[in-house]
Amino acid sequence: MKKFESIRQAQKVASKSIRNGTFRWLEAGAEDNFTTELNIEFLNSVKFIPKILSKNKDLQIKKKFLGNFISSPLILCPMGHQTQFSKLGEIETCGGIQNIDTVGFFSTQGRQSLSNIRKKNKNAKLVWQIFLFGDKNWILSQIKNAQKNNCMALSICLDAPLRSHRYMDREIDYDARKFGKRTQPEPPDVSKALDYDWEIIRWIKKKTNLPIILKGIINEDDAFLAKKYGSDMLWVSNHGGRMVNSGISSGEALIKIKKKLKNSIPIIVDGGVRRGSDIAKYLSLGADYVGIGRPAIYGLIIDGKKGVKKIFSILNNELKTFMINSGCKNYKDLNTKRLIIPKI
Repeated sequence: MKKFESIRQAQKVASKSIRNGTFRWLEAGAEDNFTTELNIEFLNSVKFIPKILSKNKDLQIKKKFLGNFISSPLILCPMGHQTQFSKLGEIETCGGIQNIDTVGFFSTQGRQSLSNIRKKNKNAKLVWQIFLFGDKNWILSQIKNAQKNNCMALSICLDAPLRSHRYMDREIDYDARKFGKRTQPEPPDVSKALDYDWEIIRWIKKKTNLPIILKGIINEDDAFLAKKYGSDMLWVSNHGGRMVNSGISSGEALIKIKKKLKNSIPIIVDGGVRRGSDIAKYLSLGADYVGIGRPAIYGLIIDGKKGVKKIFSILNNELKTFMINSGCKNYKDLNTKRLIIPKI
């Protein structure tokens, strides 16, 4: 097993440890990756103003998520088709987040069934994400599945109704569905996602007492509607730039959404996180939690659940070091007053 000490090193090691097509599928964004790259470029453009002599020896980075303490604000994004990266796929990924004590999102687009994930990771903090790829009876079955397997919440993915054109994997004719085993049945009807509007959220809210997290919000008007229709938490995301080559980074969207909604609803954000300072910048812009996707898969490819845990450990250590060296005593010190933000 090859070692890695940073996310960029993990990316290089992972790229050499798996078939080229699979790695290109992981790295691919919509069309030519323009929006995927903008997520990283935006974070690079935000500047953080340090302070000194802050007496921050006792800095803690634990955070509460739906009433449960987790190791840091860093959580695991839902990602599909994970058995193409590692034999046990989501089971191993979940093992990594269980060992680092954070929240893991897994979805109906995954390869391992929720019951298998839970069976092998009895103490994991899980959220089940539903893609709206079936009728209401199927959606209800997934709600019951989440409840049965002791999930903390339900997440609804709203920004991926149709497979996008991704040049990186389509130009080499790679189909992720052909690689890796499956215990999670494929959703019954992908086309159903095109039939739903905001009323489906109201309907889901009536069918469960679990908190609802709506994922894939970029437009501030959609953020307002998400809150109106009962979302308990909001996930600002452009799906890692994989679905719409909009040219709008998650960071830009976060700024506008936070301005509109203030502190009225907890916010998760993801997109482009490769360093601890990236997490600090997103938190300073108003996010409560920060998700990672591709970096966790780098760890999965290299060393299964141990690799996933190490990815989180690296980023958590970098976050804490960054906060101490920049004079932050706690999360309240991560705010827009400490930032220089480019005009958007």
